[in-house]
Amino acid sequence: MKIEKLNKTFLKAQVAIYFLLGIIVFSIRFYFNFSQELIPGVNGGYYPLQVRSILTNGHLGFSDMPLIFYFDAFLIKFISLFGFSITDSLILSVVKIVDSISIPLLLLPLYKIVQFSNPLPVKLFKFSILAFSVLSFSPLILTSDLQKNALAIFFLFCFLAYYLSFQINRKKVNIFLSIAFLIFIGLTHFGTFVFSMFFLFLMVLYTYKKKVIFPISILITISLGIVFLFDFSRFNRLVSFWTVVFEKPAVLNGMLSPPDLLIILFSIFLAIIGIITLKTKSNNFKPFQKTILFASIVCLIALSFPLLDGEYFKRLSLFLFIPQILLILQISTVINVKQLKTTSISFVIFTLLSIIAVSGHPKETVIDKIAYEELRKLKSVIKNDNETIIIARHGLEWWTAWALHTKVGQDKAIDSVFFEKYKNVIFITQINGFSKDIQRTPFHEPNVPENSEIIFSSEYFKVFKLNNRQ
Repeated sequence: MKIEKLNKTFLKAQVAIYFLLGIIVFSIRFYFNFSQELIPGVNGGYYPLQVRSILTNGHLGFSDMPLIFYFDAFLIKFISLFGFSITDSLILSVVKIVDSISIPLLLLPLYKIVQFSNPLPVKLFKFSILAFSVLSFSPLILTSDLQKNALAIFFLFCFLAYYLSFQINRKKVNIFLSIAFLIFIGLTHFGTFVFSMFFLFLMVLYTYKKKVIFPISILITISLGIVFLFDFSRFNRLVSFWTVVFEKPAVLNGMLSPPDLLIILFSIFLAIIGIITLKTKSNNFKPFQKTILFASIVCLIALSFPLLDGEYFKRLSLFLFIPQILLILQISTVINVKQLKTTSISFVIFTLLSIIAVSGHPKETVIDKIAYEELRKLKSVIKNDNETIIIARHGLEWWTAWALHTKVGQDKAIDSVFFEKYKNVIFITQINGFSKDIQRTPFHEPNVPENSEIIFSSEYFKVFKLNNRQ
């Protein structure tokens, strides 16, 4: 009876820790999102714009994986049943709240994954892993304008939890649930889906060897079909990524910040430890643990490779915390208590460094409050019809469309067909009201053609209308 009581007390304490940590992480993300009127990040305006398009037009305004946008729209419609008007303010608030809760939710499937691994009973270790999973560099960066990534990563942990359940007990319901969450990932975020498929491929390859080639080929074909259906441009990028993946190596183009270098070194170190452990203590691992170790090792090496193109590295390195967590969970079952305590302290230190680094450079909106109010005044000089399009800097174009309810684009999209479609082509260049984040991005103001006349000028913006077309 005493042992049973102790187990119940321990379980309650575990649940309390998970819940408390989830609340803390939600509060931090909530603060990041609501400390500014608009949504921080270069693509902050993209999310409410897509959701508003669904609510007003019944479809997305731009081709993309649709799940998060329709989920947000559903929540807004549900809230409206209680008498709330569907306003821009409500849309912004719901989008921010959904983003605030996405990463904390991954603690639910992570609980299941931790139980499968069954590490030694070192309390600090479990806490360090939990804190690392939601408060290290990547989870803290995956906020505001990276909402699709954040929600898809929650689905990814759910997929892994049920896939591992199937590996352990072979219940069909677990494989069905793992496939369902894999589909959710595909319908939410392209990059996370590619990572998930790669990780799955490595796991089944290690387990089934050549037998896996045919079923995986079918799965990849179906997956490509889903991407093709919802976003043709991303499909093109997927099938041609090998031509640009090493185009501008991150390490040779000054694109690696101190946190990036730390993440690379940490990933390589863990990969080496994983290789040594898998080779020397293979008999101590269960079959499913070996598959996770193998997949994690390969991912750590591949995604932290500094010769990857800078843009690819920035995107792919955001997933490194996942194989880092999975690898250390498996290793924790075969090392001694002293080594596990050292590992726990290392993860706590890494998490604290992450919090300090991200808090010191929080994301900001691409346009400050005063400039945004000035942007809204442009309604009086720009028509809102199907024959008008505004060309603006990447990031600014989303808030331009949000404020003015007009079509937008970037100058790189301009071609001969473009001019046949739009009668009024407007260029907006920003002069003042930039956030500090703009100084750290490669995006520039649009190139205004010479055959354009200025139709508006202020302290913050210059607006040009294209006259004679060439």
